[in-house]
Amino acid sequence: MHNIIDSSPMYVYQQPMCLLTVSVVVIVENGVLLIENNQFGKEIEHRFPGGVVRAGSETIQFAAVRHVKEQTGILLKKGDLMPVDFRSDPDRSAAGNVVDIGFVCFLDRCAENYKEATWKEVDFEDRCITEKIKFYMDHEILLDRAIEFSGIVKA
Repeated sequence: MHNIIDSSPMYVYQQPMCLLTVSVVVIVENGVLLIENNQFGKEIEHRFPGGVVRAGSETIQFAAVRHVKEQTGILLKKGDLMPVDFRSDPDRSAAGNVVDIGFVCFLDRCAENYKEATWKEVDFEDRCITEKIKFYMDHEILLDRAIEFSGIVKA
């Protein structure tokens, strides 16, 4: 029989139960902004601007705006962000606990320098980047959903 007065936790987790991240597909003209990951000397992988949400200190939208600003220099408003994806798969991280919220936003301008980001042309009909690249984790799924959404918005 369990002692009701005992307030000690029944389970102690070594990892956070869930790590919440955001990824933002920034569509500029006929392309997208990507960040190059070259960790540990491996093959270069491309990902969308984004990162971890600071639990308890920022909203999901604020985290998305913050990461885009830090990584591209572009200041978005939370109203610029449209959610298009929610991905959770134990294979996404070593700890098996990453949940990612995907957003898309549209910009009319194209600048010379996007800080850490590079601009890559997109074939919107075939739903792919025109040059061969390797995506980080499952960001090709996010690109596909963002392109599908952009077709709905522009229709």
